Amino acid sequence: MAQASPANGFDQPLQRSPLITEPLSNHPVGTMLAACRAAIANGEDVNAPDTLPHVGHNAGRPLDACLRQTHMPGKKSIVENLPVIELLLEHGADPRLYSRSIGVTAIPIVLAKRYSVDQDEKEEHRAFWKHLLGLFEEAVVRIDAKETEGDG
Repeated sequence: MAQASPANGFDQPLQRSPLITEPLSNHPVGTMLAACRAAIANGEDVNAPDTLPHVGHNAGRPLDACLRQTHMPGKKSIVENLPVIELLLEHGADPRLYSRSIGVTAIPIVLAKRYSVDQDEKEEHRAFWKHLLGLFEEAVVRIDAKETEGDG
């Protein structure tokens, strides 16, 4: 059954944001980036939770979708989402925000800290997570500086 859209008040189905769907797609990276850039240009919030969550596809926020390897189609790896992750971070995505999953281990920056040192991970995966951790830490510094500027 269609949900009423808060934007128009009519019984139109809500659309899942490309910021959620593209990282979970098998589209080439250029297609993913173009769709995400267009969504951001159209005012999509890089920190907004998924408006249509459901069991088995509970992506949470855009960064969470980029890191949901269990939902990747085929043999896609989260490494392929790095350009989208970078784009989201450039536009203010906060890696400290909770997803819909329970517990702090689902927070993107916590995931990066965990997997960057996990000896059960392959070295190239640990390297990817270390790189992400650095990007996330840089984003936190930018976000905190921007918030401090706004307070002063």
